[in-house]
Amino acid sequence: MKNVVVSLICGLLGAMVFTLANNHLYSRTVAVVKLDEIIAGHLTEFGEKELSDDERKEISEAFAKSLDQVIKRIGEEEKVTLLVAPAVVSDVPDYTAYVQAEVKRMVGNE
Repeated sequence: MKNVVVSLICGLLGAMVFTLANNHLYSRTVAVVKLDEIIAGHLTEFGEKELSDDERKEISEAFAKSLDQVIKRIGEEEKVTLLVAPAVVSDVPDYTAYVQAEVKRMVGNE
């Protein structure tokens, strides 16, 4: 009977350690990004400038590429799954300002 109790306790402790380690290493929270705000900000910033069609195309491509890279990088670094804001109805963290600042920094460096 003593062996059964010891085995049960060891099994429970092992399961708890595994669960904690798994949650720490692989757990991802859900967060939102308001893409419409980021895109509207970009259009407002560059829509009023006198640019040629080629310049507009180049800036738009750099913006789209940067936005994609930033969303992927933040998702990995912060261990979050970023969704567009209309897809989430519960209260979750908003990464819009962070993503927007990182995209501006990347587009400015190119």
